[in-house]
Amino acid sequence: MGNLLFRKKFIIGLIVTLVLLTAVSINYAIGVDGPKVKGLSLQEATELALKNNPDLELAKLAVDRAQVEYDAADDAAYILYKSLKEGKNPETYELGKVLSYYPVLRKNALTLAEKQREFAEKKLMLDVEIAYYNVLKADKSLAIKREGLKYIQDQLKIAQTGYKIGTRAKIDVTSMEANEASYQAQVTSGENDYRKAVMELDRITGLDLDTPVKLTTQFTVEKTGNSIKLDETIKEALADNLDILRNKKSQESNEALYKVADKYLGQGATSYDTALIDVKIGKAGIRKQELATTAAIKQSYLTIFNLEKSIDWQTKEVEKAKENARVFSLKYNAGLATALEVRDANISLEKAQESLFGKTYDYNILKSQFKYGMFSGAGSMSSAGAAGYGQ
Repeated sequence: MGNLLFRKKFIIGLIVTLVLLTAVSINYAIGVDGPKVKGLSLQEATELALKNNPDLELAKLAVDRAQVEYDAADDAAYILYKSLKEGKNPETYELGKVLSYYPVLRKNALTLAEKQREFAEKKLMLDVEIAYYNVLKADKSLAIKREGLKYIQDQLKIAQTGYKIGTRAKIDVTSMEANEASYQAQVTSGENDYRKAVMELDRITGLDLDTPVKLTTQFTVEKTGNSIKLDETIKEALADNLDILRNKKSQESNEALYKVADKYLGQGATSYDTALIDVKIGKAGIRKQELATTAAIKQSYLTIFNLEKSIDWQTKEVEKAKENARVFSLKYNAGLATALEVRDANISLEKAQESLFGKTYDYNILKSQFKYGMFSGAGSMSSAGAAGYGQ
C-alpha cells in the first residue's frame, strides 16, 4: 500500500514537473521571459549615450590630467624664476625653455584637452545618429529582402501548381526554387546585418548589447532651401575645428620656443634654425587645414542639393519598377512571361528601393554633419558609419 502511494505521488509529481517545464518553454518561445523590446526615439538614444557612454568620462579625465601637468609646469617655472632672481642659477637656453616654453606647451595641452572634451560630446551625438540611422537602414533593407522572398515564394507556388496541371515546365519550378534559396540566404544575411546594427546602437547608448529596440524616429527629407547659411557655417567651422585649433596651439608653442632660441642662441645654432623652420611649417599647416575644412563644407553643401534631386528622381524609379514587377507577375500568371523575366523585374524593383533608401540615408547623415559642424575630409570626424563620410 505504501509503495503504491509512493508511486502515485511520484507520477503526480512528474506530471506537475512536465506541465511546469512545458509552460516555461511556451513562455520562452513567445518571448514572455525574453528580453523586452525597448522603444527608442533618436532624442532618447542621444540622452542615453550622453549619460552612459564612457568616451565623455575619458575626455573629462584627460582634462583633469592636463590641468595637473599644467600646474606642475607652472610651479617648476616659478621655482626656477625665483632661483634665477636670487642669483642661484645662470641664464641658459635650457632654463629659458623651462621659464617661457614649457608653460606655454602645458597651457596649450590643457586648452586642447578642454576642446577635445567638447568635441567628444558633439562627436558622440553624431555617432548616435549614425548608429540610429544604420539600424533604420538595416531594417528597411531586411524588409525589402523579405518582400522579395515572399514575392518569389508566391511565384513558386504558381509554378508548382502549373507544373502539376501541365501548364508549366519543370525548369520553371527549378528556377523558382533556386531563386527562393537565394532570397533565403539574402534574408539571413539581412537579419545578421540588422542584429549587428542594433548591437552597435545598444553599445553606444549604454544599453545591454542584446536589447531589442523599436525605433520611433524615421528618416526625413526636408528640403534644405536657405536653411543652411554656407558662409556662416564655414566661419563657425574654421573657429571650432579641432585640428585647426590643434595646429594653432602647436604654432603658439613653436613661436615660444623660437623666442627662447633667439634670445639665448641666435642664428646659426641648430636649435634656432629648427625652431624657425617649425614656425613656418606651423603656418603652412594651418592654411592647409583651413582650405581642407572649407572645401569639405562646400562639397557637402553641394552634395545635399544633389541628393535632394536624386531622391525625387529615385522615388519615380521605384514607382516605375513596382509597376513593371506587377505587370510581369500578371504575365507570368497568364503564361506570357518566364520565371527569369519575373525574377529580373523583381531584382530591378529591389535595386530601385535600395537605391532610394540609400540616398535618403546619406541625406540624413549629411544633415547631421551640418547640425554638429563636423565634415568629412576636414579632419574633424573620426567615423561616420556606413555612408563613408569618415576619415
